[in-house]
Amino acid sequence: MSANRNQTTIQGPCTISGRGFWSGKINTLTFLPAPAGTGVRFFRDDLMGNGVQAITENCQGMSLRTCLGNGPERFDMIEHIMAALAGLQIDNVQVHCTAQEMPSLDGSSFPLVVALQSVGKVNLRSRCEVVRVERTIRIGNAHQWISVEPAEQLEIEYRLDYGIDSPIRKSTYRSKVTEEIFARDISPARTFVTQAEADILQGRGLAKHVTERDLLVFGPNGPVNNEMRFSDECARHKALDVLGDLAVVGVNLVGKVVANRSGHQLNAELARTLRGVYLAKFENQKAA
Repeated sequence: MSANRNQTTIQGPCTISGRGFWSGKINTLTFLPAPAGTGVRFFRDDLMGNGVQAITENCQGMSLRTCLGNGPERFDMIEHIMAALAGLQIDNVQVHCTAQEMPSLDGSSFPLVVALQSVGKVNLRSRCEVVRVERTIRIGNAHQWISVEPAEQLEIEYRLDYGIDSPIRKSTYRSKVTEEIFARDISPARTFVTQAEADILQGRGLAKHVTERDLLVFGPNGPVNNEMRFSDECARHKALDVLGDLAVVGVNLVGKVVANRSGHQLNAELARTLRGVYLAKFENQKAA
């Protein structure tokens, strides 16, 4: 993924609608072009607020999703949207929403990629800002961690392992991240749960409308009433989540990310650390 480039935005508006996994509420997203320096900014059209920029200062990584908020304006499960924008190298955009929870669509970023690619993007005059990783940073413990180390471009590796008793098989996905690779090999990978987890969630009254066709639900013999798009689809989806969670650093990342059983909370901690590196570098440049 090239970092030595100008900032971009989309050429025109595009819209996509769907129901949220947790709430079941319809949310219509409208993506609008934005000038250089805007970044990604979410708006709640049902609240008529000022919007919230998608950066670590306004984000919280939770156990099953990443949320954005500032005051009454809240946006739940933004990671698939952020992954689509980062994967397609769209730097500046307004995302107008009609509800709090982002639409689940097919559980992946692929429908978002199709919508955004349908309008295309345009280069702006300002250069893209970058965080180049100069030393290895690792967060977590011996069993669950995420790290980033120096590399010539953005690379990602996700090591998935829920143990021998899980119906979800151990797998690893690794790749350089380019627009083409993201759109073809990462964005179609879907959200997944075990049948036991799905039963617990629906028993609590959550995701009551969701069926096995809306995401991957793993029973003892594999996906229930569904088929995998890739043999390592679960690891690919976890890589997608990592890309989306790290996109709230707010600038392009150049480095190799390796995640071992990492989730949204660890991803968010690394994003905050990288955001701090960028802000410190920016302040040093101003002082000079």
